[in-house]
Amino acid sequence: MKVKSYKSLAGFIRNTEDFLIEKEVTNNLFWEVLRGLEKQPGTNYWAGNIMKNGKIEMSAILTSSNYLLISKGNKAALNHLIGYCRRKKWHLRGVTGPNEYSTSFTHKWIDGGKDTVEGSRDFSIYESPKRIPKWKGGNSNDYFLKLVGDMEWPRARLWALQFASESRPKINGSAVVGMAKEMKKNQNLYFLQKKDFGTCGMAGFGRETPNLKVINLVYVPKELRNQKLAQKLILEVLKKTENKKDKRCILFSDYQGQNNLYDSIGFRLISTHSERMF
Repeated sequence: MKVKSYKSLAGFIRNTEDFLIEKEVTNNLFWEVLRGLEKQPGTNYWAGNIMKNGKIEMSAILTSSNYLLISKGNKAALNHLIGYCRRKKWHLRGVTGPNEYSTSFTHKWIDGGKDTVEGSRDFSIYESPKRIPKWKGGNSNDYFLKLVGDMEWPRARLWALQFASESRPKINGSAVVGMAKEMKKNQNLYFLQKKDFGTCGMAGFGRETPNLKVINLVYVPKELRNQKLAQKLILEVLKKTENKKDKRCILFSDYQGQNNLYDSIGFRLISTHSERMF
């Protein structure tokens, strides 16, 4: 095996995208990281592939914050990547990737020690069902989506901050507001409205990859929870892609307990990821 690194993002994308698309749901974070790097030219990073007989076995990106993002792959490629990182004497702050690989990387990198609990995060990636199920929470005709515009922005901004605050671990509020603002700009942020009542929730599409749309910012205020409104919100958002047969939807969930919201409406768990801080 050998590691092939790339001097430009364009070169990495050109040589790696087909490999990443084979497991597009599991490897979805690569497009988010690459998009961020493209928007900030001059940012320090490293991007490379672990190769065997001319074939990619695993991909990785080292960001400017010294976090290593790793793809789906195999244990032999992972061990080779660890050896490469050691030879380069990289001072890694953490690793993110499919649970089995990020956990194994962490265990070997810190020689069996423990990672930093405060910096650890587990999340799951779900794929939407092929057919949108019917909502069983009430009269479906009472609800509709409203595009968030300038008039709706103050409420959307407040809910974005609450979304960040309620996340575990907490997310940077400014970053979430920035994402919400971009979703609004791209006309991809929606409110769920109920006739004769008002606004019940918020969600939209944060980004796209070649064959997928990513649902983000699923939020229902505390006083309206336990009414299956989040189910209705997601089902209505899914309808926005009904005429785009080449686009499926995925979403990320921090909730690791039983009775997951997305299981209840037919989403399929594809991958469990871990972020570990050293």
